[in-house]
Amino acid sequence: MYEEQGYLVVPDQFSPSETEALLRESGQLSQLDIPQRILERDGEQVRSVYAVHQLSDTFERFTRDSRNLEPARTLLDSEVYIHQTQLNPKAPFQGDVWEWHQDYLYWQRDDGMALPRALNVSVFLDEVTEFNGPIFVMPGSHKLALDDQTVTRGHGWENTLTADIRHKVTPDMLRQLAMRLGLVSIKGKPGTTLIFDGRLLHCSPPNLSGNPRTVIFTRYNSVDNPLRPIENPRPEWLASRDPVPLTALAHAFSAELPDSDRDQALAESGR
Repeated sequence: MYEEQGYLVVPDQFSPSETEALLRESGQLSQLDIPQRILERDGEQVRSVYAVHQLSDTFERFTRDSRNLEPARTLLDSEVYIHQTQLNPKAPFQGDVWEWHQDYLYWQRDDGMALPRALNVSVFLDEVTEFNGPIFVMPGSHKLALDDQTVTRGHGWENTLTADIRHKVTPDMLRQLAMRLGLVSIKGKPGTTLIFDGRLLHCSPPNLSGNPRTVIFTRYNSVDNPLRPIENPRPEWLASRDPVPLTALAHAFSAELPDSDRDQALAESGR
């Protein structure tokens, strides 16, 4: 399915206690007044927090958990490193849109990534429904080269992070692809994992509900695909230039959570 559709959904990959622990950590990181924290257009709600694996031991271990790392290694057929991590909390009635885009075009144009040998492993920390900003995808769009149909507007890496995204696929091309490929809305319980190709067209509508929607994205890149030197590269917390292979944890990341969380997580997962 992944090769044909460009994505794979794995339900119940992480236990309720594990996702709750990550949510608590997410709340703490969202309070930090740092460059890695990006706000919505209202200047109040948190849109994203980047490089969470550098800000939090819990998230650092999470990115090396075999449930995240092994699928990335298998699908990319190589050792991998973290190109980027991104925490996306969509606040009730406040979380804004992410327009249709291919991540790889950002990584190529703004970071100097030579080949599309990178993917997303995204884990739902809240329940994702049709109302609170699910991830929409166009199945099979990862097979398409849309460089000529993607227009770059604005200057500076800051424009890659806002609701008015920098690299826009033309509306005419989006209409054609939507009619030809169709749309799929990815929903799921907390702990669901969505793995998708860096070239897959995807977007996310605003959160129109009273329920939060938090997703953690880990972008793994092949160690054989390091970023090329470019002028004015994005900050290291947006695009890592240190392609050191990741070492998998000897046990699940939840084994190093506080005792109460760990015991409950182990019981829930049956480990």
